Amino acid sequence: MFIISFFVYNYDGYAQCAGDNNSITICNKETYNQGIGNPNGVVNLFLLLGGTPSPGGTWINLNSSGGLNTTTGILNTWQINQSGNYNYQYVNNTIPGCTNNTAIITLTLGGFPGVDNPSAVACDNNTSVPLFSFLGSSPNPHFNGIWTGGPAGSITGNFFNAEFAGVGTYTLTYTVPAIGSCPSRSANVALTVHPLPESGVASSLTFCETDDFTTLTNVDLFNLLAGEDTGGFWTDNFPTGEISGAGDSFINIQNIVANFGPGTYTFTYNVNPTHPICTPATSNVAIIIEPVIDLNGATLTLSPTPICFNELSTTPLTGTITQGASSIPDGTYDITYGLSGANNGSETVSVTFIGGTGSFTVNPAFVTTIGTTTVAITNVINSNSATNCTRIINNLNSSFTIAENPDATDTQISVANFCVGQNAQVNLTDINNNSVELSDDRYIITYILTDPNGQQTTQTTVIQVVNGNALFSLISSLTNIPGNYSITITNIQNEATGCSTTTNLNSSFIVYPIPDVSNLTISIDDTCSGDDVVVNLSNATNLTDGLYDIEYSISGAISVSNLTAINVSFTSGSGSFILPNSILVEGTSTLSIANFVSVTTLCGTATSSGASDSFTILPLPNTTGATINANNICILDIETITIENASSLTNGDYTLSYDLTGANNSNANSIVVTFINGSAQFDIPSILLENGGTTTITIQTITSNTTTCGSSDIATNPVSFTITDPGEPTLAANGNQFCIQDLPNPTIADLNANITSSGIITWYDAPTDGNSYALTDPITNGTTYYASLTDAQGCEGSSRLEVTVDLANCPDLFIPDGFSPNNDGLNETFYIKNIDIIYPNFELEIFNRYGNLVYKGNINTPDFDGKSTQSTILGNDILPTGVYYYVLYYNDATNKKPTQGRLYLSR
Repeated sequence: MFIISFFVYNYDGYAQCAGDNNSITICNKETYNQGIGNPNGVVNLFLLLGGTPSPGGTWINLNSSGGLNTTTGILNTWQINQSGNYNYQYVNNTIPGCTNNTAIITLTLGGFPGVDNPSAVACDNNTSVPLFSFLGSSPNPHFNGIWTGGPAGSITGNFFNAEFAGVGTYTLTYTVPAIGSCPSRSANVALTVHPLPESGVASSLTFCETDDFTTLTNVDLFNLLAGEDTGGFWTDNFPTGEISGAGDSFINIQNIVANFGPGTYTFTYNVNPTHPICTPATSNVAIIIEPVIDLNGATLTLSPTPICFNELSTTPLTGTITQGASSIPDGTYDITYGLSGANNGSETVSVTFIGGTGSFTVNPAFVTTIGTTTVAITNVINSNSATNCTRIINNLNSSFTIAENPDATDTQISVANFCVGQNAQVNLTDINNNSVELSDDRYIITYILTDPNGQQTTQTTVIQVVNGNALFSLISSLTNIPGNYSITITNIQNEATGCSTTTNLNSSFIVYPIPDVSNLTISIDDTCSGDDVVVNLSNATNLTDGLYDIEYSISGAISVSNLTAINVSFTSGSGSFILPNSILVEGTSTLSIANFVSVTTLCGTATSSGASDSFTILPLPNTTGATINANNICILDIETITIENASSLTNGDYTLSYDLTGANNSNANSIVVTFINGSAQFDIPSILLENGGTTTITIQTITSNTTTCGSSDIATNPVSFTITDPGEPTLAANGNQFCIQDLPNPTIADLNANITSSGIITWYDAPTDGNSYALTDPITNGTTYYASLTDAQGCEGSSRLEVTVDLANCPDLFIPDGFSPNNDGLNETFYIKNIDIIYPNFELEIFNRYGNLVYKGNINTPDFDGKSTQSTILGNDILPTGVYYYVLYYNDATNKKPTQGRLYLSR
């Protein structure tokens, strides 16, 4: 045990109230004692402050180590769960005028590994033994150590896999790391792994109670175990009295059956562990004596019987088996039954017997035919039995009878519509006379009549069915309200047998009122000649929806009387009909309604209140004699269409709808034009005329903007016109490529000379619009020019040829082998002509004869003039006369190999 403490004092001569910073190292907190009456490992931090601290302040645990009383400054290091460096700040703000009001105590705390344990134990089935449980908990060890020892792979974190390690004793070491001047520390655990006891794998014996047990009077239970440890003992769980003591393993099964009968009798083999850390082991051997299932002498009853056929869908047919002289043990058995007679079928069902009685439901799918059917029990199986202890069944059966229900499958009812006050009959009809389901007989029927207000009345009556048909009368007092009715037959009962069938035979019918059009109004819109004239009728709020024949007369421009509109449909007091085209005449007329007759009910007539309305039939635009003219144009020019000689057309604005076909196609183009004295003109938008060639315009309709009446007569005069588009000029192959060395001053004329098209060629600086070039204008490398073609008629093409000039199409450069920078104005620089055009990305390096780089340049630097740009050789960087060497890097897209050579500098 050792303690190393370091105290550092900082002096502040101005108004101390928190003291000075200090530090302390505690390597063994279990033996550290401050000597002031505190337990080992407990530190009064206030006493460690340097200077002259004043009491009354508070402490702050800067590292959240735990263990600090922030009021007293007492630090319990046993509450710090790992070694390390910790800072605790003392703050005193209680003294006015004090500026030095904080100080920090720094603690270096050594690790505590816990205490050695020479007697730890574990069972070999434990895969996760908590090792910290062996190091003691008062105090707890620090958690930032590591465990070592044992077989490789047996330790994971703080847990030991005893199953993996196996039986044996292992030394395991827990080590906490060194911190500051405190060394690492360790604690050792001697862990003994004890074996888990094995009671063996048990098997069972199963018998029927009627088996021969004479050979089973001395059965050794150990023969029913496998892999057990020796030294255990048997216990009798029933008990049967067959186990006489701890060393007895023999039983007499014959005695068990004789004394106790059927049942399950278990015997347990018990093995204790070598150490109580492991739990005892047990295995159970079962001797199973199964009872015999004997249904002979039992009775079978079926209920309900007799039963009406339709009750099978809602009432299950139940079979009940009741034991006779032989008892039936409680349990669930698989019973097989079969049907014969009117119905057939067989299946196996699970039946649970309690107190000698068990029930099952006859499968409804087997019961489909009227008549008597016998149900017989043919077999029983105990599915939970290993031996199926059963006996053959003889004569266990019973019968049931199914009576016929009225079958209204193909029966439908109908009621003819009638007027208020009339009598009505309901007809029942078999819709499939080849197979009449409802047998001839007398039946009591129940029906519900629902009136228009939703009021329901239930009635019964007797009908006589013959060949599937019958009828009965409705009581007239039940149908005295006009509107929609419904009738539903809900039940048909055979008057003789009492068997009934719930039905849903329904029909709807209408009791019609007398038509009432006293509030009728008429509205007829003005129309164009040739259009339908629609008569709109409304506000007949008392009129039942339906079809009506309407008698009317017209006066004015049209003069007719006693006309009838047939089958006019009215809904919610409104309807309409169309006047015959044969009577229509341009001008103003007045229509008056005379009478209404219900087409549906023919229940009578009603006279209107003299409703009438006036309307006008407007004339159509008259384009008789009109001519259409169009001119041939150049592409991108405006096409103006002229219409003349429409002398019968009223002056005003009209909307034209026209189609374009041929070189340009578009449909339903619309434009408003003004006709004055039969003439008008309009322009076709250039966006509709983008293609050269012949285009035909057809004016499909002309519609007056005043009357909205339109005509298509003008469509018979289509007109064609031609749009000339010379297209783009063509350039000879490689016509954009030149060598600047061969053609020092290339111009537009040089580019123009490579055009192969005939016509006038104009060059521009843009694909559309832009500025044109003169033939003498120079061309530059990499610039794109645009050529247009104008034909002999003066039409310029709609698109331009795009040409990008390449002036670098040269076989090679001329590189001079010398120059003379002597200020005579001649050959003053090392100049490689046109290199900036042909190889714009070039780099040039020049070396002296010693291999020193004296010049490095590119397109952006001045030519080499005999002066060094890299190192100083002579005064003012002037290089002497002599031989120099150059390397030219082309840096082009073809990765051309650099050129090396020499040059002579002469002064």
